[in-house]
Formats: sequence, C-alpha cells, structure tokens
Amino acid sequence: MRTFSAALLSAAAALPALVHATTPLPDPTDPTASVPTVSASSVFADYQPYQDKKAPTWQELNKAVINGPSKTGMAGMNHGGTPPSGATTNHIEHPVGHEGATR
Repeated sequence: MRTFSAALLSAAAALPALVHATTPLPDPTDPTASVPTVSASSVFADYQPYQDKKAPTWQELNKAVINGPSKTGMAGMNHGGTPPSGATTNHIEHPVGHEGATR
C-alpha cells in the first residue's frame, strides 16, 4: 500500500510539469492571433436543379382523350358499365356491405 501511495504522490507532483509542456492556445481576445484555416466543402457542390419533363400541349391531351383509353394504356378498364360482349364473370355476387368481413 505504501508503494502505491508513493507512486500516486510522485505522479501528482509531476503532473503540473506535464501540463506546462503542452503548447498554449492563442488568446481568443487577440485580434492578431493566427488562426488555422478551415476547409469545408459546400453542401450544394453536387446540386443539380430539378428539370421538368416536357409537358404535353392541351391539343395533345384532347387527342388522347378522344382516342379513348385503349390508346393510353388503360385498355380493359370498365368503370361500372356493362361488361364487353363475350366477357364472362367468375365471381359470386355478394352484398356491398362487408361488416362481417375478417382479415
């Protein structure tokens, strides 16, 4: 225990000498103090502005509507009308309410 205490006291006595061995920082209130340069890249360095795609004219949109959904990739969609001729349904008719439905 005495050896440990002696080593601890020796280290404590040498500590102030080690503290003064470090280089002091420049005084922050000194306007002539040299300051290390700081380099930081801009967060906008890789920025690319958004580019809108060419929008169709109103004439092109009107032609797309007149030509029907088969020209715009929506062929076969039926919005509540009668099924096309020759179409068969494979589903069972059931009431609209699904109150008792479980998942």
